[in-house]
Amino acid sequence: MTFDALRSLRPISFALIAGLLPAAAQAAEHTLDGVNFMGPLITPNPAGLPKGNAFIEPYLIRIDSDRYFDGEGRRHDSDGRSAAWLTVVPIAYGLGQRVTAQVNLSASRAETGSDRSRGFRAGDTTAMVQYLLQAPNEDGTRPAISVSLSQRYATGSYDRIDGNPLNAQGDGVQRTTFGLGMQQVVWLPNGRPLRWRGQLSASPAPARVAINDHSVYDTPDGFRGNVAPGSLIGLSAAGEYSFNSRWVGVFEFAVSRQSDRHLSGYAPGADGTMQRIDERHPGSRNVTLAPAVQYHFSPSVGLIAGVEFTVAGRNTGSYINPQVALGMFF
Repeated sequence: MTFDALRSLRPISFALIAGLLPAAAQAAEHTLDGVNFMGPLITPNPAGLPKGNAFIEPYLIRIDSDRYFDGEGRRHDSDGRSAAWLTVVPIAYGLGQRVTAQVNLSASRAETGSDRSRGFRAGDTTAMVQYLLQAPNEDGTRPAISVSLSQRYATGSYDRIDGNPLNAQGDGVQRTTFGLGMQQVVWLPNGRPLRWRGQLSASPAPARVAINDHSVYDTPDGFRGNVAPGSLIGLSAAGEYSFNSRWVGVFEFAVSRQSDRHLSGYAPGADGTMQRIDERHPGSRNVTLAPAVQYHFSPSVGLIAGVEFTVAGRNTGSYINPQVALGMFF
C-alpha cells in the first residue's frame, strides 16, 4: 500500500466479516508489498499520509437527476431534468507522522433543459486537518484510527445571481465537521487482502446565512433575509478487494441526514410593499451506493472509475453520478 484518497464526509458490516474469518487468515506473515489501494469514491482515508508526502486526485463527475423523493420516501419524476459537470481536486500533504492536512477545490457547470450556467464556476472550498490516533502495522491488520476537523468556506456564489439560479454553485454555509475514521486490512483464505474503512461525521447547525435577491434558495429579486441551515450527520463504509497489483474492486455505501432548514425575510409584493416570507423546509435523508474499479499504472499512480447513485431518501433528489479520478502520490 503506497497511497490513498482523502475525501470529505460519507464500517460495521465489514467489521463483522473480519470477525468471522479464521485467525490464521490474518496472520502476520502477510505483506502488503505489491498491493496497491487508492481508496474508494466517498469515504476518506483514516491512515493519512507519511510526513513530507503529497497526494493529488482530480475528479471529473457528471451529475444527473430527473427524479426526487418525497417526505414519505416515495420516488417521483421531476418536472424537468437537471445535470452538471463537476470537478473536485483534493490536495493532501503529510505535515507530520500523525498529522495530515488537505484542501478540496471545486468548480461546476450546471444545466436544466436548455438553460445553462455561465461556464464553469468556482464552488465552495473545504480545508481539513486529521490526527492519527492509532497507526496501522505493516500488514494492515491493526486498525488505523483517526479524528478529523474540517471547515467548509463559502467561496461559491449563492445569492445576487442575476435571476439565473444555475449560476449559484455554493450555499453560503460556513460548515464545521468533526469526523472519526477507521481502516483495517483483512487477509482472506486465498491470500488476497480485503481492506475496509468507515467514517462517521457530524456537523452542528452553523450560523445563519444572509440572503439577498435571487439565490440558490429560490428567493426573488429584492429579497432581504437569511437562512438557518440544519445540522448534518453522515456515515459511510467501503471495502476494497485487491485482485492483483493492478486491479482492485470497490463497493461502498453512504447515509446522511440533515435537519430542518428555516428561510425568513422580506420580498417586494405585487403592490410594491415588502411582504414577510417565512418558510420551514423539512429535514432530508439519503442513502447511496458507489461501486467502482481501480487500475494502478504504478505504485504511485492509479485511476478509479465508478458511479454513485441514490437508492433511498426523503425530501431529496434522486441522482446518478458517474465519475473518474486520477490519483498521484508524490
